[in-house]
Amino acid sequence: MTDKRRWLMAGAVLLCSPALTFLPVQAAPAANLAAPGPAASPAAQPPASSPRPPHKTLHDRLMDAEKALAMAGNEKQAGEISERAEGLRSRGLTGSVQMLITDSHDALEKHDFQQAQDDLTAAITIQPDQPILYRQRAAIRLAAGDNNGAITDLGVVLQADPGDPTAWGMLAEAEHDRHEPEAALRAFHQMLLLNPKTPDSDTQLKTLEKARDGQQD
Repeated sequence: MTDKRRWLMAGAVLLCSPALTFLPVQAAPAANLAAPGPAASPAAQPPASSPRPPHKTLHDRLMDAEKALAMAGNEKQAGEISERAEGLRSRGLTGSVQMLITDSHDALEKHDFQQAQDDLTAAITIQPDQPILYRQRAAIRLAAGDNNGAITDLGVVLQADPGDPTAWGMLAEAEHDRHEPEAALRAFHQMLLLNPKTPDSDTQLKTLEKARDGQQD
């Protein structure tokens, strides 16, 4: 499997993703307040404005991104869509939580996994409804060798956000490290359903299949 620390980089989007921008809604043209002259005809009246499409919620936008990711034509396109989805997943984080994430990354730079985990735990206490925080703590636990703790966190993530391919990939690695090849393959195949253009997926799949075949009677 790939280096565990790459999962830590998946959480970097919490800090460095540019804020998503949306085109402003164009204001409807102001109505002509002047009284029509005697010769005015119905044809001179402005056409009725067409109804605006319903506003999409954050969840709707994330669902759209996940569908687009599953249909991406190449790795570059998939990467761009993944970044957009990650930005949506982290959009609801408060300023204080983002500061704790920064502290966590600083601790990781010093290889202080316990402090990094404590910072994420504090962030989760503030915003327990944000699955991406559990995923980032799972990445720290995975890198520190706490596979069971990582799987516990990933269970929370996938219960709330089953379309998160990064979480499924992390689960595959944690199960692989626990010598559970069948569970690892199931999680990995789920990741590929969500993001068929995952980089290096062929190599990772062969590694998992070899681990499974090596344990078969």
